[in-house]
Amino acid sequence: MIYLTARSGREILSCNTNYIQEGIRHPDRILDEYDFLYIKNGTWDIWENDACYPVKEHQMLILEPGKHHYSLDVCSNGMRNMYLHCTRLPEDVLSLESGNTADCFSLQKITDCSGNLQIERLMLHLIETYWSKEARHRKQLLESLFFLLLAELERCAGTCASRDPVVTEMIHQFYLRPDRFFSPQELADTYHISVRSLSSRFKKSTGTSIHRYQMDLKLDLANEQIPLYPDRRIKEIALDLGFYDEFQFSRLFKRRFGYPPSRRQ
Repeated sequence: MIYLTARSGREILSCNTNYIQEGIRHPDRILDEYDFLYIKNGTWDIWENDACYPVKEHQMLILEPGKHHYSLDVCSNGMRNMYLHCTRLPEDVLSLESGNTADCFSLQKITDCSGNLQIERLMLHLIETYWSKEARHRKQLLESLFFLLLAELERCAGTCASRDPVVTEMIHQFYLRPDRFFSPQELADTYHISVRSLSSRFKKSTGTSIHRYQMDLKLDLANEQIPLYPDRRIKEIALDLGFYDEFQFSRLFKRRFGYPPSRRQ
């Protein structure tokens, strides 16, 4: 595991995207900073000291400062990658040596990001922000985006190994469109899987049905939103979350929480 402190003060030194039409070797070097390498397309066998790390599509490799990085063979033709170099902080080393990792992000050397669309998006956002000359509070924005990247990598390391990537993508759609209820048939058609197979995979991964997961998610969102927006009517919130009307919403809300939504206002 790699432990990066969650404290502020880390600087993004460089980041960019690469397209490599013909295979090349990884630079032979020892850096003083962390090197985050995300492979979008292709493969690359990269060495760190005496250990080889085969990196594939939609995987993130973290190369550590002070170690020898190189490759013996060229990467695959037509490889696309994104990279980010950031400074190390004294707490990164101290936390590992002292065993105190409570305030650190716990990351794997290689993280399979295939079930998490946010990681690739955050890398792109970081690169765009780094090169933008118009971004206000650029340094603070880069640091915030990097914290989000580390959090997603940590979450991905803990969940992607056990969660079906199709199920992860479905759940991502639920969050993107909280105004809709997705039917099992619609989702099965989208992912070219039978309803029976998709429903079985979803329940195995989450412990509940597709309908129940969406219902609980919407009711939980409503429970948080109602006190935050006291001027909004219950009917408006219900319709925005895909319910048929406020009466259906109120009945289901009370069944889940034991009190009507009006009590949350």
